[in-house]
Amino acid sequence: MKCMFGLAMVALVLCIGCQRHEKNQVDLKDTFRLLVKSNGKYGYCDRNGNMIIPAQYENAAIFSDGLAAVHQNGKDGFIDAKGNMIIQPRFDAASLFKDGKAAVMFGDRWGYIDKTGKLVTEARYIATFAFTQGLAAVVVASEKKGEEPKAGYIDDKGKFIIKPNFDDASFFSEGLASVKVGKKHGYISRSGMIIQPLYDAAGPFKEGLAAVQINGKYGKHGFIDNKGTLVIPAQYDNVTNFHEGVASVQSKGKWQLIDRTGKLVINREFDSPTIFTEGLAPVKIDKKVGYMDMQGNIVIKPQFDAGSIFVNGIAPVQVGKKCAYIDKNGKMVIEGNFEWDQRIIDQFTSYYTLIKGL
Repeated sequence: MKCMFGLAMVALVLCIGCQRHEKNQVDLKDTFRLLVKSNGKYGYCDRNGNMIIPAQYENAAIFSDGLAAVHQNGKDGFIDAKGNMIIQPRFDAASLFKDGKAAVMFGDRWGYIDKTGKLVTEARYIATFAFTQGLAAVVVASEKKGEEPKAGYIDDKGKFIIKPNFDDASFFSEGLASVKVGKKHGYISRSGMIIQPLYDAAGPFKEGLAAVQINGKYGKHGFIDNKGTLVIPAQYDNVTNFHEGVASVQSKGKWQLIDRTGKLVINREFDSPTIFTEGLAPVKIDKKVGYMDMQGNIVIKPQFDAGSIFVNGIAPVQVGKKCAYIDKNGKMVIEGNFEWDQRIIDQFTSYYTLIKGL
């Protein structure tokens, strides 16, 4: 199943990797962890750059719901914030925990486990999404011979609450979920179709609006409300989801920032999309990245080779080929000695700008 409509549309450059010159005291009550990579292995440090879990895993994911998937000896398991192996590695693949459940793979089929590692559904799904608002989108083989697989929604016991009648489906957000019927996308609630399948692409609802595409694969993008009313006209070549009241929109190769009424937030153009978190957004000027506020004021001088979103008061930046973290004053609070990893970038951005808040 495809992650519908652009989790990857936030083209931010994020690097996870951190370490300070001096020894910092570890706060054992702080369970915030940053996924890092060193010498080809993955581990985790805290917000001060202290290595809490040594870089020892062949692969790993960010923490979600207090656990993180790690790959060891060819299998996936889950650790806690102290590095204890809570669920032993026995899965062929594993996803993030959300609402107390995680999808795991046995062979070529997926099922869901709880935080004890107990399988709470059958492992029979071709593809899965995370649980949000009590339901998870799954894809199953069609009961009719020769038909393509179909998508529907299950509860946390594996019972189909919404039958698998769709050609694609996404997660629930703000009470609605995007589904595909034939070649078009619409939106359903738990009780049925709310917005008819009229769109060539349809993203999740964020802050009351969802991005949609009309007039074919190369058509234009706009935003609808939860009644299906096109409140921001489909006039853009590409768009991102709204975050902190702002979305990036593209026209003629350039990006601008709009508010929920479609009005420009900052009267200038950018070479790439950006996203505001904690009131700041990375911006590239003359090939260097700094940070601006919502009025367009540059509050952190462009000096980094790349940079991404602020989370819990710190943001990752690229210095040469390494990664570091800065605070909202631009002070480097964690100096970088870890490797750049694009997969970490994508996970971090998607999780903190979309998945975590669902």
